Amino acid sequence: MKTNPLMTTKGLRLSALALAAATLALLGGCAATADLQRPAEPTLPAQWQHSPEASAQAGAWSQAMDEELRAFQREALARNRDIALAALRLKDAQRQLEQQGLRLQPSASLSKSANRPLDSGGSSRTVDVRGGPVPVETRVGWSHSYSASLSASYELDLWGRLAARDRGLLAQREQVQTDVAAARVVIEARAAEIYWTLGAQERLRPLARDQLEAAEELLRIVKLRVREGKLLPVESDRAAQSVLAAQHRLADLEAEQQLQAQQRALLMDQLEQGASPAARGRLPDMSPPAWTLGSPAQVLGARPDVQKARLQVDAALAQLSVAEASRYPSLSFSASVGTGGSKMGDWLSQPVLSLSSSLLIPLIDWRRLNLERDGARNALEQSALGLRDTVHKALVDAEAQWTQREKLQRQTEAQARRVAEAQENERLAALRLEVGAIGRHDWLQARVALLEAKQSLVQLQLQAWLNHAALYRALGGDAGVRPAQS
Repeated sequence: MKTNPLMTTKGLRLSALALAAATLALLGGCAATADLQRPAEPTLPAQWQHSPEASAQAGAWSQAMDEELRAFQREALARNRDIALAALRLKDAQRQLEQQGLRLQPSASLSKSANRPLDSGGSSRTVDVRGGPVPVETRVGWSHSYSASLSASYELDLWGRLAARDRGLLAQREQVQTDVAAARVVIEARAAEIYWTLGAQERLRPLARDQLEAAEELLRIVKLRVREGKLLPVESDRAAQSVLAAQHRLADLEAEQQLQAQQRALLMDQLEQGASPAARGRLPDMSPPAWTLGSPAQVLGARPDVQKARLQVDAALAQLSVAEASRYPSLSFSASVGTGGSKMGDWLSQPVLSLSSSLLIPLIDWRRLNLERDGARNALEQSALGLRDTVHKALVDAEAQWTQREKLQRQTEAQARRVAEAQENERLAALRLEVGAIGRHDWLQARVALLEAKQSLVQLQLQAWLNHAALYRALGGDAGVRPAQS
């Protein structure tokens, strides 16, 4: 009985596949599954220490915006380099994610080869011609061959390694998205700070000029009275110090105006055009609107830096899954179609189809695999500590801004009462000056005190609005925040 070669070949193939499947199942059953648990989330208090009691009202941040400031913010977002750089990084992360998601890996090749013996002198042989040997010289030339192939390979994701790798890349892409969100919040807040600071400068400069004029006039009167013997010389020194302080304050305001103009040009990426000295802003007349917040976990969870830290934990956990799955066998399949020959016409007559499978068993390299897994677990622990640190610092930052807000509110209210008292004192001094009850020296002192009080009030109002912008950053923007009107 003859054995069928075809049946024998098929039997060997089936046996090989069965053996491979059995080996894979055995290795998979013997492999220990790692306990890949996500680290515990940082704990936060249920309520804020400083939270104003108020009825909810939408748009606390937008209430502070006028049309000019909104236009400034939109232009800054469109022009700023940080936003553009973060957007480019986001595109790069998206490209890497799409590239790694291509499981099927096709390839094509064309080749041509030419061969010629090094001894090209040829050889001789004899042939029988009419019964007699005739020598014939044989010369060896070039021989040519052509080939073409098309192949594709695919790896079966048995242990979730490829899926974990994709999750890690997705987390990295989302980290870049949080960079974009963080840059937007910072730029919006910075634009508001510059705009409000410029507006405060416009209020302060006339007051500082009036104070300098009043101080200079007061100095002239004091010097005259000192020469007349009506005042001690020390009063002249005090008046001169007041003039010097007023001059310094006005110079500081001019320098601050130039600095804010440069900061505005930097934010708008217009430094090559030079800072515009005509840059203007407006400080709102009202007090900053209050915020009614959600829980600390809700609000801080919306901060871009907290989101990024949480995504870093996700990426590290995915990398640990990849390192663990890399310890187990991997199965891949490939197929190729090729043809070739010594002539172009042989291509269609000699095609070859090949199918193959590959089982990679990495357990024999257990030392390297253990080191990679330990490194991935260490990275996960580091990212978990980083998340905890970021969340707790964010909580302290937000609470600190609330504390500063309450302090500025009390100081502003007290200074507003001081301005009202100074206005009344200046009004009474003006009336007494008209009736001759006091001299101009006394009225000027009341006038200088009023101007100083007004400038201090504007400074406190500016600090309150700058704190409003800092609180906007500390809360991560509008996300997770329910504004309210106090």
